[in-house]
Amino acid sequence: MSTAYVVENDGSTKPMERVRCKNEERELQLILEKNPDLLPGNQINPEDPRRWLQIAREMPVPDPNTGTDRWSIDFFFVDQSAMPTFVECKRFEDTRSRREVIGQMLEYAANGHYYWDKEMIRDLAEKSAKDNGLSLEESLHKLQPDQEIAVDSFFEQVEDSLREGQVRLVFFLEDAPMELKSVVDFLNKQLERSEVLLVEARQYRHDNMTIVVPMLFGYTEEARQVKRTVTVSKGTKKQWDYDSFFADAHAQLPEKSVSAIKKLFEECKSLSGEIVWGTGKTVGSFLVRWPQSGHRTVLTVFSHGRLEIYFGALKGNELVESFRDRLKDLVIGKLGLTVPDDYQNRYPTYRITEWETKVDIIIQILKELLSEFQETNG
Repeated sequence: MSTAYVVENDGSTKPMERVRCKNEERELQLILEKNPDLLPGNQINPEDPRRWLQIAREMPVPDPNTGTDRWSIDFFFVDQSAMPTFVECKRFEDTRSRREVIGQMLEYAANGHYYWDKEMIRDLAEKSAKDNGLSLEESLHKLQPDQEIAVDSFFEQVEDSLREGQVRLVFFLEDAPMELKSVVDFLNKQLERSEVLLVEARQYRHDNMTIVVPMLFGYTEEARQVKRTVTVSKGTKKQWDYDSFFADAHAQLPEKSVSAIKKLFEECKSLSGEIVWGTGKTVGSFLVRWPQSGHRTVLTVFSHGRLEIYFGALKGNELVESFRDRLKDLVIGKLGLTVPDDYQNRYPTYRITEWETKVDIIIQILKELLSEFQETNG
């Protein structure tokens, strides 16, 4: 039975015809791409309605065994709090919406930080913005119009959220089967950091027009209270040190990976590097600076094994920028790692598996750089 009516001039009502989707891509994916507010941000958070930045449509998901793209998610959005939001669109008649897709979405939530890093996410967001005739900065300003946004910091927050499992999973359908509603209700009450939601984008036909009415399901007051409790307590930063950093590394990585990190750490110290310990909530890090780099950070190592090179921070005077450019040449030429073309503004990251066997080469590069460049006043 239709639940939407047209009120005639005489006050009588006429039921609108309910429409069932036949083409998932055209009738669900396309309208959501052009109208992301069909994800009802005001229903998700009435006190601070969610706004959306599209990262990608058909977000590639690599096969962990081969590294090649094997699957895709219909949409990857982030909201103004840098919370990743994965959306799968399914027709009512697609029975995968009740079984297969649920498992896939949970798997993405659990392993997203292995699939995507902040550099990849930023590149995709930049492409999406360009496709809409905007710069990435303009898109972020629309997302957070009342704030000055540091682009790198924002995407670092996105990566942190993935790592912490602070994600939102949304099933977007024109009508939802009862079995799926039951699963969503159950999961959303049990998961503290993740949100599992269902949006019914009910469609009606009236005078050759299609009318879409989005309705949120899965966020009961009981579920909101669970999320609210976690949100209040999660923001405290942690001051890492040598012991806590390597304890966390041992908990996550094999011994050979931890040994590579320790070797790099000790060599950086022996080369008179200034070590600064990070304050991440859940992941440890140490940053290394030298006078030759203008006391700017050259690299950061995280307790889960990622190495981040701070090309984007090495600027401000000619000598520091020469140091940066030489570092880029050595990373490509001797390490064989990929560096973005616009490296001057980027902070590329490399997985532990990409660099742990090359730690001696990294140390050689650092020694060569530090002996080649004189101290700067940057």
